[in-house]
Amino acid sequence: MTGTARTFPLSGQETVSPTAALTHYEFPPAMLRRAAQEHGWGHAFTDRAAHEYRRFLILTAAAGHPVTPSRAVDALWHEHLTFTRDYWERLTPLLPAPLHHEPATGEASDTDFAAQYRCTLDSYARLFGEVAPVDVWPDPTVRAAPATHTATRTAGGVRVSALLLAALAGGVAFLTFLSTRFGVLAALGVFVLALILLTTAQANPTGTGARRDRRDGDGGGADIGGSDSGGSDGGSSCGSSCGGGCSS
Repeated sequence: MTGTARTFPLSGQETVSPTAALTHYEFPPAMLRRAAQEHGWGHAFTDRAAHEYRRFLILTAAAGHPVTPSRAVDALWHEHLTFTRDYWERLTPLLPAPLHHEPATGEASDTDFAAQYRCTLDSYARLFGEVAPVDVWPDPTVRAAPATHTATRTAGGVRVSALLLAALAGGVAFLTFLSTRFGVLAALGVFVLALILLTTAQANPTGTGARRDRRDGDGGGADIGGSDSGGSDGGSSCGSSCGGGCSS
């Protein structure tokens, strides 16, 4: 999105550029809370994502070409669109033209959002004088390693190991008791069966640990930017367009 340069009156003869106006734009607190709850973001990441969404809005006004957000930024854009009064009555007047959300349609003629995302990152670096932070804007040239959730699995393994040791100790006592009543072979059969069941449980100690890690952590940007979220190359499958005065 781009257009002719515009300024907006503040008071008297004082004017402010779209970039300056957007730099100080405050989003509705309810919008940020809803996004954090929906995506499992911590407070710190939510603040960073809001800052980068603000920069994305500046890019739509100043980059000179359609732009594509990262998935974390796109998530805030989606949320902001549901706050229609704030989006259309407060934000839109600060932009050179109305900013519309253009998602992928699945058609062969769709915009190459991966290429547009890389172009957006280049414009980000030129406009702001720094590389976009990779926790919110994943680098499309770097593939993130799959999450291993080592800490969760280790903790679960320790718990099951302790349970197994306790079961072994109890099993020895139980074996001694059974051998006096039913014979050694019967006692051994019961004990071996219990040992097999406990060993199987140890092989999969945390059935839902990965999902729990994703909800509770502050690294929401990694989840949104990961390969399981759709889109391509770290960017979302959405782009910007505006009504009038835009160049492609």
